[in-house]
Amino acid sequence: MRSVDRRTVLAGSIASGTMLAGRHSAFAQNKEILLGIPVETSNSLMFMVASAAGYFKAEGLPGARVTMPQSGTNVRQMLAAGQMPFAMGDPIHPLAITGAGKAAQMLMSVDTRASIAMIVRQDLYEKGIDTPQALGDLKKADGSKVAIGVTRVGAQTWLYGDQIMRKANKIDNVNFVNVGEGANMLGAFKTGRVDAIMANSLIYFATQDEKLGTPVFNAVDEKVWLAFFGSTFAGQVCFAMADQIKAQPQETQSFVNAVYRALQHIKATPSADLVKLVQPHFMGNFKPEVAMREIDYLKPIYSYTGEITEAQFDNGGKVWFSEGTKVKPQPYKDMVDLSFLAKARAKFG
Repeated sequence: MRSVDRRTVLAGSIASGTMLAGRHSAFAQNKEILLGIPVETSNSLMFMVASAAGYFKAEGLPGARVTMPQSGTNVRQMLAAGQMPFAMGDPIHPLAITGAGKAAQMLMSVDTRASIAMIVRQDLYEKGIDTPQALGDLKKADGSKVAIGVTRVGAQTWLYGDQIMRKANKIDNVNFVNVGEGANMLGAFKTGRVDAIMANSLIYFATQDEKLGTPVFNAVDEKVWLAFFGSTFAGQVCFAMADQIKAQPQETQSFVNAVYRALQHIKATPSADLVKLVQPHFMGNFKPEVAMREIDYLKPIYSYTGEITEAQFDNGGKVWFSEGTKVKPQPYKDMVDLSFLAKARAKFG
């Protein structure tokens, strides 16, 4: 099984894109402030709502612009290099930054678990491959290991596929195959290049609509999640560099206020109205009914409190600091700063 040395990748990005002196004052004065998201789907809806509903502007960040640099790793590298002050992504990103020698911190959670599904090809499912354990026991005619498609080794799809198969005690029986996003992943699935895929919500819907496969693990099903991971913990968090937080506390408070307000807006608003709000600015390639379907699917796992408790952090650490990630364990007290969230909750309820 391949693994990615995140510390090495990150260290290279920091060395090549060193943080410029005085970046904090530049952020404060610059008319445009980039805020990074890993994907332009409803997984990042809270940033889109904060922008489209005017919460960033109302909270004192009129130049905030949500940007998607193609992957969570790219977001992490841009933030570490001082090219953006705040971002959203898997908790592994701030942990990896800190492990590479530049302290980053989590400011709040935006969901309660990663929205990942493991989907087995329909022909295999109909032969009884209906659990991750059964997938790991599959004996292929050519003698090769079971192939599980992920966007890329090192991505969140890989991380949770790796963890599911480890918890099923079948990790040595599978290979993870880079198949890319969207149509490429579906193509690998349809042609039989892979036996299963780790999919986000849009790929999940496509496989169900076309009857290509059946999920044997679906994170949105809380009972299924708890059976493998024991408790819920954040799949995505808002994070920033520690020196950025210290140098710009008011900007940090404005950012957290806006995202928290967006989460409350999402909780109280029908999905159809959320689509109408964000689609003039984001997710333009989605049909409205597709965007609404995805929001309905994800709404139950959004975090409307923003909390990251120490117990949740410790449980998440069993995934983030596991064999294969190469992420150095970090203490909760160094990695999580909820002081801004507390003020946002006190102000907005």
